Amino acid sequence: MNGILFSNLLCIMFSCSACWYSSATKLGKCPQCGAFGSFVQVAHSAKTSKSKHTRKQWSVLSAGKSTVTSRFRTLANTELQRVLQQGVKQGGIYLLWWEPGIGKSTIIVQILQDLISHNDMHIQYFTGEEQPNQIKDRRERINPDDKTPLQKTQIYHSTHIEDILTTAEDQHPDLIVIDSIQTIYSEHNDSSAGSPNQVKYCAEKLSEFGKKHNCTIIIIGHVTKGGEIAWPKYLEHIVDVVLYLEGDRFGQLRFLRGQKNRFGHTDDSGIFEMTLFGLQPVYDIKERILQAASTMPWSVLSIWLDNGRPVITQVEVLLNKTKYKFPQRNCIGVDNKRVDMVIAILERYLKINIWLFDVFVNVPGEFDFRDSGIDLAIAAGIYSQYTNQTVPKDTIFVGELALSGKIVTSRLHAKRVKEVPDGFALQDHNNMKYIVEIKTLFG
Repeated sequence: MNGILFSNLLCIMFSCSACWYSSATKLGKCPQCGAFGSFVQVAHSAKTSKSKHTRKQWSVLSAGKSTVTSRFRTLANTELQRVLQQGVKQGGIYLLWWEPGIGKSTIIVQILQDLISHNDMHIQYFTGEEQPNQIKDRRERINPDDKTPLQKTQIYHSTHIEDILTTAEDQHPDLIVIDSIQTIYSEHNDSSAGSPNQVKYCAEKLSEFGKKHNCTIIIIGHVTKGGEIAWPKYLEHIVDVVLYLEGDRFGQLRFLRGQKNRFGHTDDSGIFEMTLFGLQPVYDIKERILQAASTMPWSVLSIWLDNGRPVITQVEVLLNKTKYKFPQRNCIGVDNKRVDMVIAILERYLKINIWLFDVFVNVPGEFDFRDSGIDLAIAAGIYSQYTNQTVPKDTIFVGELALSGKIVTSRLHAKRVKEVPDGFALQDHNNMKYIVEIKTLFG
């Protein structure tokens, strides 16, 4: 039925689950964000009486100190410090998301243990997916040697937002964990749990409670098949900090990155390794990569930016004479289109026939790059394979290639330079101006 329907004072409309654009009819494509098939039916209560308004207090924006408590709960884990800087903000609303099975609940338990060890806190953990005993078992598995009971950590199994807020208001906790938001629903809303309307309503209520009682709230969420937060973008706007835990669920490495942070910057990331005892911080990522690269004669070293954090990496390149009408270009961990661009630049300015070969580019270590700063490393690897000459193992290549063949400065180049280990030579735009000069490195 077209138009807005009024039945028992309910207004039925359709909203885009990606951007929350509303329409009286169900549309195939959202006119605001362009998403297809994203409109779902939502019900709004029709207001029949005028709401009462109250005069709010105001404050003057000045350079003096704020009278509101602005306390950060400190963290001992250095990889968490990279992402959260000062720690967990009192009264802040946090959102942690990524695909199921990646380790979100595990890292939340470790964050809680870290906070309790260094702060006097009262924590309430509301789980809608697991039983309280499963949370306790996870805590014992992560830290079996810690026999200290968490007296001020209460675990509840609840999916009603009204029950959660009533319990929290009675106990006055310092921090609340919601695991996870798609299982929480309100009985005042006719939509099913996990629907955009329920998520929007529950997130608003949690945010209001957190700001009113100066209580920190951590919300766990999932992603869609397209790799986006599985609910409206409104959820990202309502929270203060958006974190995502990324990695191959069948691999060992996990990367904690900040997408939004009202209390600090998002130019860093934390690297963790999944073990039998949970997610352990990786402090020696540089040493691991250098050791692995020393055993691979055809690998090339470079420095890439992981959300603003410089990390040494190795790039493997293999050229094989093609047996197909069209040569293959297979890339793992790097952007396929950037590799095609690097190949075109080498063919144009170095006059080499790479079109006769299949090109395989691989970045070991479960990394996934979208960084133009490794263009020069890829070019060096391809040219070394073409000329059958190995790249010097004590050389690190950092630079972006322009279509003119010029080597330009990479993004945040100064941070990359500081990451170069002692005893290694750096090849960048200061040493080579154009890609044709790469021939000098191979005699």
